[in-house]
Amino acid sequence: MEIGFDLGTNVPSGVFALHAAIAVAFLSLAGLNGANGEAVGLVLYLATAGMVALVGLLAGRIVARR
Repeated sequence: MEIGFDLGTNVPSGVFALHAAIAVAFLSLAGLNGANGEAVGLVLYLATAGMVALVGLLAGRIVARR
């Protein structure tokens, strides 16, 4: 189905790169929490970063199939 515009030649890599950049932001927040000795914040931000990166990988694979 034509939607009227083209998103680019390598959309799956762009999708993953966007999610990876957001995951890096969460990793930096995890580092700040770890430096302050806040274990709960460290664990939560690490889990969030991992989930965002995983969603980016899965979304990139889905977009690649289309």
